[in-house]
Amino acid sequence: MSNTSRPEDFDAYWQQVCGELEATPIAPEEEHLPIRSTEFCECYTVRFTGIGPYRLFGYLSIPHGDGPFPTLLLGPAYRSVVDPLPQGDANEKRGRFVVFSTAGRGQRNADKPYAGVFPGMMTEGIDSPETSIFRGFAADWLRAVDYLLTRPEVDRSRFAAIKQEGMPILTAALRPEVTHVVASP
Repeated sequence: MSNTSRPEDFDAYWQQVCGELEATPIAPEEEHLPIRSTEFCECYTVRFTGIGPYRLFGYLSIPHGDGPFPTLLLGPAYRSVVDPLPQGDANEKRGRFVVFSTAGRGQRNADKPYAGVFPGMMTEGIDSPETSIFRGFAADWLRAVDYLLTRPEVDRSRFAAIKQEGMPILTAALRPEVTHVVASP
């Protein structure tokens, strides 16, 4: 029988994760990526720091023109590779929205010192909430929000977290700056 009740330390657990993020400098490094830039946006690779400390990776697309722009966070998914936009998505989206597509710890370009094994990565450290890879993975979503909030191009009234899983819901619960959520099972 599974235990679906809320643990007594639930709030304290997530407060500790958020506290660790607050104590960790984001330390962003951005590099222009001409090959991914288009006639309607500029693209950059971004390296930034999550808890651990752990260096993370993302593709940032900023539309040409005057911002701020609506923002789409395409946070880490449970797979090994991250694209500037999901395969098959309309590339022109990057001309209307700031788009930040990120890799979490263990994924390509964020795989040092730890390279995740797929499938199976999410079971690593599962015996303890403090060592579970899920803890770091969730914190990576939060840190992506923190990074975006440093950008003047981001319209804070139109900030969406998007993914085909539940992480955007958790992210919005812990980062009220996220104004819109798109998640599916």
